[in-house]
Amino acid sequence: MLVRTATLRAPAGAVLAALVLAFPAQGAQCDALADAAAVVCEINGVRADRGYEALAVDRRLRRAATLHARDMVARGYFSHTTPEGLRLSARLRNAGYITGRVAWRVGETLAWGRQRLSTAAATVTAWMRSASHRRVLLGPYREIGVGVAAGDPLGGSGTTYTADFGLLGG
Repeated sequence: MLVRTATLRAPAGAVLAALVLAFPAQGAQCDALADAAAVVCEINGVRADRGYEALAVDRRLRRAATLHARDMVARGYFSHTTPEGLRLSARLRNAGYITGRVAWRVGETLAWGRQRLSTAAATVTAWMRSASHRRVLLGPYREIGVGVAAGDPLGGSGTTYTADFGLLGG
């Protein structure tokens, strides 16, 4: 499963703002964690509230997500596909997560925001307000990797997030 979003430029922050205002954050327990860990905490909180199992952090997914978030900021794009056409499955093969020896299912969510919209809680809240992103967060995955990059695809001082989800052998 791969959720695609349109390549967004200026509207992305506005969309995030509109989605965040109507949905409360998961809780203060995630606030003290570093950005990537806080996103995992928020997602696992949302999953727990709905009776789903927590996702385990996978270092290969985290590496792929981190590289993608940094690449989007460095090269000024916002998409699940790189400007050269590299898609999630190829990025996860490069990271060693998908090896071809086992069945797999993957998903990805992206976000960026500035100021109060750049927090882990605001990001997960926005994803939960979007049906396609909510399906990924609550999907049948077992593992997650979150990448965080300082800055946003427009060259601003925001924060950019990539969350990669995986299920191997399922």
